Amino acid sequence: MLFFLTGFLAGIALMCLFYEELVIENGYLDSQFMSGLRHLDIDKSRLLLYCLQERLGIVAFLVLLSAAGAGWAGICLLLIWFGGSAGGVLTALSMRYGVKGIFFFLSCMLPQQLLLIPGYLMLMDWCHRRMERKRLLIPLVVVIMGCFVESYVNPYILKVVLRFF
Repeated sequence: MLFFLTGFLAGIALMCLFYEELVIENGYLDSQFMSGLRHLDIDKSRLLLYCLQERLGIVAFLVLLSAAGAGWAGICLLLIWFGGSAGGVLTALSMRYGVKGIFFFLSCMLPQQLLLIPGYLMLMDWCHRRMERKRLLIPLVVVIMGCFVESYVNPYILKVVLRFF
C-alpha cells in the first residue's frame, strides 16, 4: 500500500505542479476529447484484445521478473506506476471538471477493477512467495475475467456517464 500511495501522491503532485503543461496545453481530457468519447462506437471484441494484451503484458512482466529473482522490485515498480497513473488522472479530471470528473474517473474504473485489483494482488502474492506454477492459474483467470468486464460491461457504464459531459 505504501508504494501505491507514494505513486498516487506523486501523480497528484505532478499534475498540480505541471497542470498547465500536462493538461491545458495538450488538451488532455478537454471537452472536445469527452465529446469524441461520447460519440465513439466501440468494437468490443477489439477492446477485449487490447485489454488482454495490456493486462497480460503486466502479468508476464511480473512473472518473468519473479522467475529472475526480482519479483519484489517489479511489484514495487508496478504499484508506484498504478498509483501515479490513478493520482494523475484523478487530479486532472477533478481540476478540469470538479465532482463530475471524479464521477467519470470512478465510472472508468468500475466494475472491472473489482476483479483486476484482487487478480493483481493474488499475482503479486504469487510473485513474492514464488509459489508453484499451478497456483498462478487463479490470478490469471481473475485478470482475464476483469478484461471481459472492462470490454463488455464498462462501455455501457461510460455511455451513461458521458451524457453529463
